[in-house]
Amino acid sequence: MNNLDRRNFLQITGAGLASTSFSQGAHAAQKNDSKSSDQPNVVLIISDDQGFTDYGFMGHPVIQTPHLDRLANQSVVYTRGYVTTALCCPSLSTLLTGLYPHQHKVTGNDPVDIEKRHLWYEAFERCSHLPALLADAGYVSFQSGKYWMGHYSRAGFTDGMTTKGRHGDAGLEIGRSTMQPIYKFIDQAQKDKKPFFVWYAPFMPHLPHTPPQDLEEKYRSAGEKAKYYAMCDWFDQTCGQLLDHLDQRNLSENTIVMYLADNGWPQPYKGSPYELGVRTPIMIRWPKKYDHKMDVENLANSIDIAPTILTACGIQPPAEMPGVNLLDFSSVAARDMIFLENFAHDMADVNDAAKSLRARSCIQGDWKLIVWQENQPELRTSGKAKPVANIELYNLKEDPFEKINLAEKHPDKVDALKKCLDEWWNPMD
Repeated sequence: MNNLDRRNFLQITGAGLASTSFSQGAHAAQKNDSKSSDQPNVVLIISDDQGFTDYGFMGHPVIQTPHLDRLANQSVVYTRGYVTTALCCPSLSTLLTGLYPHQHKVTGNDPVDIEKRHLWYEAFERCSHLPALLADAGYVSFQSGKYWMGHYSRAGFTDGMTTKGRHGDAGLEIGRSTMQPIYKFIDQAQKDKKPFFVWYAPFMPHLPHTPPQDLEEKYRSAGEKAKYYAMCDWFDQTCGQLLDHLDQRNLSENTIVMYLADNGWPQPYKGSPYELGVRTPIMIRWPKKYDHKMDVENLANSIDIAPTILTACGIQPPAEMPGVNLLDFSSVAARDMIFLENFAHDMADVNDAAKSLRARSCIQGDWKLIVWQENQPELRTSGKAKPVANIELYNLKEDPFEKINLAEKHPDKVDALKKCLDEWWNPMD
């Protein structure tokens, strides 16, 4: 198992998902409910540095994730989900704003000049924020785990654990040390008869890989991967605890639970535009309204999270949010293409995202185009994956781990996709 061939593995987890316990042909049907005007609660679960293959329900032969497997079996699941970029700070900022990084300006984890972080804070503050929009509709909200934006109130959270720091200071205790702050918040919201939004973004399975000893022992035969596998299992256990709390409080029926990862793993793909850096399953469970559906064909994007939540909560998403409602299946199916962007770890200029741009990508059906900047930014990067060529074209169905660059073989396809990519965002304009 340690020497698992990832190309064969994705053929199991991608085209072969119909062979799992979930039916590829299953369709979610919106349920009729006379109390549909009731505001749903929302719990957004975000894992940190988790490969899209690394779940039981995605077919991993070793890692056990029974709680996320159960969530998947109750959810609308997009197995072809993506984050806009493979760095945690801009990725999380996209979830909070519904915008691409070049739009919300937070393109990396740190400024080149660390003393100028306030410039990116100020740019972030000028955006609309999911928690703030929910607050306007009467929601209370709680931030825990990874955040990056200083005080939780900067994004409009009414309560939270992070008040300063880079990753999230006290917020990083969630999951690894305790779940009690979330439980306390949910219970108070119930007492106050307020709909709630929970941001659960624990520092898991991110380094340091320090799982409980029993879990590390469980995966000992995986060798050097044992600790990472155990961390995925440990994260899954915390998700189970959170879901159990909702059950115990009789909140599950009208609570939307959404899940995705902020970016992928392992090295050298973390921080890269390749599939192992940017792909993630995206799940939405709302028992009151939707049945299980496993979608292995249509594309979902992290820009869709905010408008999906807002729409479900009866709030019109701001016009500047480019994403679609993932619970509007006809809109998802009608979208022809998604776009991604890749930046250096360090941000050069808050007013010019292109100065730290490494690559832009688009995916249309089975085709993926990656266009690398000819002049790569001379800034610290977060991964070791390097460009194969200035332009890379892959057929993800036939080559799911991007081993064979088809750009020279299909110049017409490259031209057509690059035209769409440039129309979306061309930093040279």
